[in-house]
Amino acid sequence: MRLLTESIFLTALLCLAGCSHPSASRFSDLAAKLPSDSIVLAGADLDTLRGSPLFSKLPEAFRQGSYMLAGYTGTELVTATRSGGRVEVSGTAGHGAPADLLAHASDAPLWLVARGSATLPLSGNLANVNRLLHQTEYLVAAARPIADGFELRAEGVCRSDAEAEHLEGNVRAIGSLMRFPMELTREGSVVRVRATVSAGQLGKLF
Repeated sequence: MRLLTESIFLTALLCLAGCSHPSASRFSDLAAKLPSDSIVLAGADLDTLRGSPLFSKLPEAFRQGSYMLAGYTGTELVTATRSGGRVEVSGTAGHGAPADLLAHASDAPLWLVARGSATLPLSGNLANVNRLLHQTEYLVAAARPIADGFELRAEGVCRSDAEAEHLEGNVRAIGSLMRFPMELTREGSVVRVRATVSAGQLGKLF
């Protein structure tokens, strides 16, 4: 379970793109199966990702589906995958994903929304992501494949301008340490990160 959980959320976090919001009806059938106490949601448009290098990083159990939605409660990962007109659930089905997290969902092929109180099941250098996450109220991340790689974006929504300034400094420091090329901007209490990486560069992070 730990490997499955880390694989899904590691993939989503490493593939950070724009955060325009889709109609909730796009995956309402899947969201209805997730726990109401989820602190993290992640979505993957498997049909869109199928031709990208990222597809092989997804757990094999999901590769036959068309869309996958996952909810993480802090102790359990529940996934709902649309496949052949059916919804297949892994884990304990819930009564519906939290509305506040769904409101931040993206129409990008791969996205993740996390509450700042969440701790993601990451290890090694990637555990630094949790340090940054805990400085936010919400983290919104998503990704779109482009011709020779991926366009990556993330948005950290903080509780105050001062906290956002602190987050900005920490993101710059960690980005420099990991030699990860990115554009970083801050507007009030929101910190935004944008990067374009090749499939090879992305692969080095796994």
